[in-house]
Amino acid sequence: MAASVKPYLSYAAQVEHLRACGMYVEDERKAMEILSRVNYYRLINAYGLGLYAGEDKHRFREGVTFWQVYSLYAFDNRLRHVVSELLEEFEVLFRTRLAHYIGGHYGPLGYLGPAMFVSADFHRDMLDTLAREKGAQSKSPIVKHHQAKYGGDIPIWAAVEIMSFGTTVKLYNNMRPSDQQAVAALMGVSAKHLYSWLRAFVEVRNICAHYGRLYNKALLFPPRLFRECHFQQNSIFAVLYLLRRFVEPEVALNCAVRLREALQRYPAVELRRIGFPEDWERLLLGE
Repeated sequence: MAASVKPYLSYAAQVEHLRACGMYVEDERKAMEILSRVNYYRLINAYGLGLYAGEDKHRFREGVTFWQVYSLYAFDNRLRHVVSELLEEFEVLFRTRLAHYIGGHYGPLGYLGPAMFVSADFHRDMLDTLAREKGAQSKSPIVKHHQAKYGGDIPIWAAVEIMSFGTTVKLYNNMRPSDQQAVAALMGVSAKHLYSWLRAFVEVRNICAHYGRLYNKALLFPPRLFRECHFQQNSIFAVLYLLRRFVEPEVALNCAVRLREALQRYPAVELRRIGFPEDWERLLLGE
């Protein structure tokens, strides 16, 4: 028989439970106010990781405070905003280069046929997914315009604006190797590197889209790094380092400044938990 779920706790009871687990709560009223805005499960279960006494996840280490845990959550919000901004820059660039290549080599509607793809089954799945995405965006100006004027046929440079990033990546991954290499060259990297990076970027984008935790997170799909990279391959810093290659210097500088300010504001953050080396600023700025 399955064990019963944990009982409901009021905000005051949640604070008392944290105290019973060894956490120091500096300001009970403020803690209750925070718990009324940030779900206990999101805050404590996610950002309490690494702060427990040994393997016992019912007891915090001595000296752990409520503000310490909340500051990790607050820092992660800022980190996620920076990562999301860089991902957006990359995503727009990738969609642009991919669509330009396909349109130039296979024509505006070439992506609808199987000629440029390795797997016909994956291609059909991609078209089915695209059809669902078009349906979900039936009122968007792009879909309405092409439905009214071209019977629903959408050229690749418009289709990539409808596709989710995941669908766009699946389209690329099913292209013939020679075409993948050509698109990767337009992005300034090898096809092996780009394939690996896209998997990592999709994973991180999905985390950001659901307001998930990046702090103290080991990536399931670590990106392929260069030999000169001497930091954690499965860390969020690896993704930051790679994304900075695709943005203008002033964008990278802005992101580095915001991260530095966030680290200064929240000293509870441990750099090793996000894979940041000591010279992380220099690396992000490409110096």
